[in-house]
Amino acid sequence: MKDVKFIRINEDNINLIPDIIKIDGEDIQKKDMEKFIINCDNYCFAGIYKNEIVAFLYGYGMLRPDGKSMFYIHSVDVIPKYQNKGIGTKLMEYVLKYIRYEKKYYKFFVLTEEINIRACKVYEKYADKEEQVLFSKNL
Repeated sequence: MKDVKFIRINEDNINLIPDIIKIDGEDIQKKDMEKFIINCDNYCFAGIYKNEIVAFLYGYGMLRPDGKSMFYIHSVDVIPKYQNKGIGTKLMEYVLKYIRYEKKYYKFFVLTEEINIRACKVYEKYADKEEQVLFSKNL
């Protein structure tokens, strides 16, 4: 879908988030999202289509004992009626480009379970061609 706009959610545009958003099958309150994004190493991204959030990704930076930081993608969600249209893939592309531009993290990683076929398909696209994405199906 060409008309989906991708953005990083921050204090200036938090008003785009509804009072409750469903992430990983759980209801997340807007006030909790506000607390999360205050930390500069916490990231929320949204795909917006016709003024509706149709995709959402959140993750955070993690400092290793050697002083290097990695970016962990915790969750990627696309509203069911918008799935299988390439939106999750485009959101991942946007996020990886955004994170690379910041140059704060030396690697990206994401974990998922083998039974999450849709997530595996999206993540494998990057695990195969992006050396900075670590992929594991085994939790």
